[in-house]
Amino acid sequence: MRMGVGMTGIQQATKQQISWLDETYTALRDFDKRYSQLHGLQPSIKLTTVKPSGTLSLLPGVTPGIHPGYAQYMYRRIRIAAEHPLVATCKAHGYPTEYALNTDGTNDYGTVVVTFPFAYPEGTRLAKDMSAIDQLQDIRKLQEIWSDNSVSCTVYYKLEELPAIRKYLAEHYKSNHKTLSFLLHSGHGFVQAPYEEITKDQYDALVAVTTPITAISSAVFEGADECAGGMCPIK
Repeated sequence: MRMGVGMTGIQQATKQQISWLDETYTALRDFDKRYSQLHGLQPSIKLTTVKPSGTLSLLPGVTPGIHPGYAQYMYRRIRIAAEHPLVATCKAHGYPTEYALNTDGTNDYGTVVVTFPFAYPEGTRLAKDMSAIDQLQDIRKLQEIWSDNSVSCTVYYKLEELPAIRKYLAEHYKSNHKTLSFLLHSGHGFVQAPYEEITKDQYDALVAVTTPITAISSAVFEGADECAGGMCPIK
């Protein structure tokens, strides 16, 4: 078996909570060994993980996986097929909607981008307050004391950090990391980006003209098996 006992909201954990992980991993391995023996199975090949956890983490409002919060206040954008009933629901609740833009600047009339206001609790570790090396060291630590699957993470960086990142990877990538991706925290040039940092005033202004979506008609998700993975396909 390749199991994936995972965690999220790690950057909001206390040092004491992080200190529990090594002992917890040992206890899980012991349980897996005894459970497998009882049922005549081989012990699990992999047992623990830290996945990006973007959608699941949005529901309770915690940071995704090992990632820091992108910003204290931000616009969170999602893409929905233009004909999907969810678009009308979002409009009815006041959330801004617009057609997705193609790379040439023309509209993609088959896809709608919806913008939501989002805020993390005060005290959340934010990407702008962490260097890329800080983030890489946190990933490395979780790979050592918790996860025997690859720790999936996008590292936010600033252009001036590139020499330090190259040096770190030359020294540590082979023996301490499995997979990494990197993204400029700002100035990346993406329009309609999934995350956009905003001010508290901008956040409050959007909150003031929207109402939370607390219920959705079951008819919206007829034949929803294709959405079982957590994201509905754009059609």
